Amino acid sequence: MKNKLIAICLVFICQCAGLNNCQAQGGPEDAPLQITPAITRTLIDSLRQVLYYHYIFPDTARKWVAYLETQYKKGAYAEIKEPNDLAAHLQQDLQKAHHDGHFRLLYAPGMARDLADTTGVAQRRRIGDSLALINMRQRNFLFSKVEILPGNIGYVKFNGFVGFRDQARPTFTSAFRFVANTKAIIIDLRDNGGGSPAMVSQIESYFFPVKTHMNDIIDRKNGTDVFWTDPSKADSVLLQQPVYILTSRRTFSGAEDFSYGMQTVHRAVIVGDTTGGGAHPVGPVPVALGFVANIPFARSMNPYTHTDWEGTGVIPEIPVASAKALETAEKTIFTQWLQHAATDPEKNQLQWGLDDLLARSSQETRDPASLTPFIGTYQGGLVIYTDQSGFYCRNAERGNQIFKLIPISNDKFILDENVHLEFTKSDKGNIAGINMWWSDGRQSHKPKEK
Repeated sequence: MKNKLIAICLVFICQCAGLNNCQAQGGPEDAPLQITPAITRTLIDSLRQVLYYHYIFPDTARKWVAYLETQYKKGAYAEIKEPNDLAAHLQQDLQKAHHDGHFRLLYAPGMARDLADTTGVAQRRRIGDSLALINMRQRNFLFSKVEILPGNIGYVKFNGFVGFRDQARPTFTSAFRFVANTKAIIIDLRDNGGGSPAMVSQIESYFFPVKTHMNDIIDRKNGTDVFWTDPSKADSVLLQQPVYILTSRRTFSGAEDFSYGMQTVHRAVIVGDTTGGGAHPVGPVPVALGFVANIPFARSMNPYTHTDWEGTGVIPEIPVASAKALETAEKTIFTQWLQHAATDPEKNQLQWGLDDLLARSSQETRDPASLTPFIGTYQGGLVIYTDQSGFYCRNAERGNQIFKLIPISNDKFILDENVHLEFTKSDKGNIAGINMWWSDGRQSHKPKEK
């Protein structure tokens, strides 16, 4: 059933790349549909049939239809003339009765005709898959960024779990192999809207040395698919570092599957906003008169919590606005490392990284008058000065290169990519020199010249 599940989802994606773009798809032969009360009645009756037959929760389907009937009797749809307006209004009312982030109703006569036409479906699917594959290649299979952050923290951002595992394998394998030697990994799913459950299982497999039960997908008619991590499909990549997953309200569906599963088995810490709350795989079904419903026909069931994230979203352990999630994850990592540091050089190095992160993210400014005591020349040709635009150091040891000093604290500043400066005072309270804190944990001192 797994292949059927994935195929249904992919057919919908191939035929309509984004529901917001799926409007009327009819050709020139499609006469404009003018909505009348009789047409609305026919549509609601047809929608009742497909919901009763396909929707994962029959009781909810009955609740939905009962609400539409109530609204119809009130005349809520009587003045609607355009099919897209009717689809939008019915969609809105269905969500009032019961919110399901995956369900959509749209007017798409071309798509409805293709779904109803079983002749040549295999050929159309091949064409759709070919076009979708070209699109995914051009978008690097939705992997947008891989880098090593300060402190040897791996960062991987991808915006979907694509269905083309074989074709995408060189891309995602290289991405995770690139961060294999880092001390922690941040996975950015803040713009990830989901995708293939098989790809979710594939990516999860990089993080477990043994097979681990992660999720079940229960189809109303066709039984249950059981998803396990599997080291044999992990391309000899095993990532055992701490994992932090960044989320937002846009994190949805398969991205929530990945986040929820990793969180439940305590393999990752979630940082960011609560996710969108969609746990139901979907497929397109023709309704009537050129309308198409994207209907959830299955549901996820975590083997440990015996529930899912539908309607609630994945709740982060570290809740923070999604725009601050990366900075917060980095800060958390450095803080935890610092708490467990065993030697002074290691503590200095980690404190340097934490100071650097916090200072660069805060963008704090200082009153120029408070900087006056620091002005002067220090051993080695470090000239500290201010002007109308800020606080600067001209460094003779770097070819008189000029660096803008970024405040860390009252007396401590970022000089460059390797050094933080801390101004020191004499017994009389005057500025006497500079302690230089190096990124590798070393310290040095430069006295102020008379």
